Amino acid sequence: MISSLLPDMVARPLAKSTELVRSAVGSLTWGPGIAIAKPTVMAVLEQIEIGTLILVDEPSGTRDVLGEHVPLGTVKASGSGTKTNWAKANGVKVKVNDAKVSIVNGVNDINGIHGLSDSDSDSDRDANHDYNSRSATTVPRVELVVHSEAFWMRVFIFSDMGFAEAYMLGEIECSDLAAFFQLFILNRDRLGNGNTRLASLSRGLASLARTTNTLSNALLNISAHYDISNDMFAAFLSPDMTYSCPIWATTPTTKKTNGIIVYDEPLEEAQMRKLDRFIDGARVKATDHVLEIGTGWGSLAMRAVQRTGCRVTSLTLSREQKTLAEARIAAAGLADRITVLLKDYRTLAAEAAADGGRTYDKIISIEMLEAVGQEYLATYFRCIHNLLKRDGSGIAVFQCITMPEGRHAAYSKTVDFINHYIFPGGYLPSTTQLLHHITTESAGTLIVERIENIGGHYARTLRLWRENFLARFDDTIRPALRKEHAGMSDAEIEVFRRKWEYYFTYCEAGFVTKTLGDVIITVGREGALELMEGIPL
Repeated sequence: MISSLLPDMVARPLAKSTELVRSAVGSLTWGPGIAIAKPTVMAVLEQIEIGTLILVDEPSGTRDVLGEHVPLGTVKASGSGTKTNWAKANGVKVKVNDAKVSIVNGVNDINGIHGLSDSDSDSDRDANHDYNSRSATTVPRVELVVHSEAFWMRVFIFSDMGFAEAYMLGEIECSDLAAFFQLFILNRDRLGNGNTRLASLSRGLASLARTTNTLSNALLNISAHYDISNDMFAAFLSPDMTYSCPIWATTPTTKKTNGIIVYDEPLEEAQMRKLDRFIDGARVKATDHVLEIGTGWGSLAMRAVQRTGCRVTSLTLSREQKTLAEARIAAAGLADRITVLLKDYRTLAAEAAADGGRTYDKIISIEMLEAVGQEYLATYFRCIHNLLKRDGSGIAVFQCITMPEGRHAAYSKTVDFINHYIFPGGYLPSTTQLLHHITTESAGTLIVERIENIGGHYARTLRLWRENFLARFDDTIRPALRKEHAGMSDAEIEVFRRKWEYYFTYCEAGFVTKTLGDVIITVGREGALELMEGIPL
């Protein structure tokens, strides 16, 4: 933990509201403040030992190389084609010329890093290697360019949230955000998460935002993310409009592009594989009435009916999603089998109880639990218990992004970039926490059949979503934003673009480093003999 000293002009508004300081910092380049903030942040960054961070500070005209030692030699520089000599780079400040260090997929093109000598050409590379992908074990080497001194104060006060806001506002640029996040995750213990005393206070104040998640607040939380525009989501999702982690083939198809063999399975196929995992895992039959909590845009409900002929009742809190889901369902000729309700699961449970205890044969919920909130996990699983058949046939399958046990206690007390800017009120439980509530709220009548962590499959997915988002931003997403928010300025649209780019990359790094999980949990009532199907006796 780093000690922090700030002038009263910062400390007083901070005591009143985190947001007041956060909005003010953008123009705060007060000299004495920067004189404290920058060396304090640099002292943290100098603790990097795994990987390499090249930090270019434009206001001061300096370039620092932090982290692993870079071998004596040359760096291929873009632009001028000149060579720049580097010495040991373990936290030593290095002045260089104006030539920009070339970054290839987050890895500096320094002699020896790719196994290529300075004289090697592209034709010398392994034609069977996909140079457009990064291995999870690649040591990250990345360049960060600071455009504004406000960056130092943001990070000094608000730590990781300050970094996110600096990126959104264009105060910094990064050659490869995914590699940058990997770098910090790998050095997390040494960096102490980059926290300062005031960053902790900032999080404490911001955590007030998640103290309640009432029925009305739940609608506001989910709408803040999903009710942006169906057009925007359609621009980056696959045609099935599934907005959750798929399951990629373990023996994927490949194709050769420009002499390089690359992974070639379409995202839609991976999504269908995941949906089928749910349908098969719940043993859905034509006679079943399935309750889906979290409609999305209807892909699971449609797939289940198309495959089995079952009946589906699906719940959503997003008007935009309901409208498009119903249109897609009608176009597929499935309107007589699928009902989409704009309703909270708690309301449905109360109505079902009042209706004599109405229940469903199967319940499926895909990445909806993250919107439930810590305070309402017990309520959620109590509703599942009450809504699922108890005569030995009830089966439920859930998919939920999870936080590892070792960091869960600290995470539960903070507000990070995701639940502040993307999913207000969002909360990632731990696997143990989920299992506890499943057992406790069902009085032990829901028995865990299977747990599977598919989080690793999310990394590629998030990269593809990010690439689609950026490729379609100008021709689809920008016009959609202007249509929906007529008064939105160019600057505001740019902040929006950078926020989503940051979101995709932030999550990609979390999954590729196994910092986040995504579990599929299958549970059944005692005596749910359908779960014995396919098992030889």
